[in-house]
Amino acid sequence: MPFGSGGDERDPRVGQWARQLARRLVERFSGDEAIDVRPLILVAAPGSGAETGYLVIGSAPGALKAAEYASAVGATHALTGAYSESGGRRVAADLVDVPGGGVAASFRREVAPGALQAVEPALAAWLRDATGAPTERDVATAATANEAGYAALLEAMDAELDATLLRRGDPRAAAAALERAAGRYATAIRADPASTAIEEHVLVLAAGAIENDEQQVVLPALEALAEAAPRSWRAHYMLGELRRTSGDVGGAIVALEHSDALRPLRGSDAVALARLYVATGAPAVAGSRLRRVIAAESDRAVVATARRLRLGLKDASLERDLERAGEIAVSGDASRADEAEAAFARVLAADPEVWEAHFGRGLLARMRGDAAAAEAAFRRAVEIDPDAAELVEEVRRGP
Repeated sequence: MPFGSGGDERDPRVGQWARQLARRLVERFSGDEAIDVRPLILVAAPGSGAETGYLVIGSAPGALKAAEYASAVGATHALTGAYSESGGRRVAADLVDVPGGGVAASFRREVAPGALQAVEPALAAWLRDATGAPTERDVATAATANEAGYAALLEAMDAELDATLLRRGDPRAAAAALERAAGRYATAIRADPASTAIEEHVLVLAAGAIENDEQQVVLPALEALAEAAPRSWRAHYMLGELRRTSGDVGGAIVALEHSDALRPLRGSDAVALARLYVATGAPAVAGSRLRRVIAAESDRAVVATARRLRLGLKDASLERDLERAGEIAVSGDASRADEAEAAFARVLAADPEVWEAHFGRGLLARMRGDAAAAEAAFRRAVEIDPDAAELVEEVRRGP
């Protein structure tokens, strides 16, 4: 599905809007079982293996060429079109049969002032009717409530695409493009705080920034989203993650607490929040968080992590005991086995659900040649934390 700008356009936004209007149409039908709309495979975007993506950039070929492109990828139709502002704002699109190249249906629409956001649902409805696809996809609802929000959304998407394409070859230009994207997303969300489409794009932008260690660049967009949509738990959660991974402990706590108030955090996130409280010198608050995780969480691995963290909060010497005893058990130093056994006993007296202590006792039992006691200890460790099973299997297989 190529889509570009038409005529002699001097405003760079025309090309941006044209390219991203097509991308929005692809997103609108994403995952639909009745109609599969994809961007044309022309230009490779950075990626690896199966994750490599392909995008068309600013192309608006005629019907025969569009059919040729589409035939190469096994499509039944090609959608080619253009957005133009020469002599008035308008969108023109043709649905082309493959392989013949005949125009099966045409879309022509004048874009009224302030109504750019209405083009996307109109195109989607026309495409549904022209193909006869029995889709249940919502084709009537606009992505934003106004043109200002929609235009900023499209411009942000285009800048984000630039950042993706430039990241490997020109990191400096990629950073500048990402900064533009963040700024335009911030503008978009302020223009339409209720837009789910804008929120989704901002959250995806933030997730990518964490992966690429670009948190500071996109932070303004997340802050704008959290401010404009204060009831969005996802906005506050992602803002917390952005701050946490960039080292802003206090800011992360504030954002994650806001998220938790709107929707309770997952157990693993609550443990991460407890660690942040530990880092700020608030062990009592951290302990309270961990107690709630231990009492309510169904994921045994998360509970095991919470117990281990709480152990150190109760008594730092117990944490040291556990580490020292574990080192002895792993080393196989029989001369210090009694020392390790006593340390494990102290830990389990404080909290009998610390899997590492049971695992260590299993190693000590194997050292003594007591296979039954070793297996019992290993089984208990796995009961507490299923993730311990891999370590147990390694021990059973031996060197």
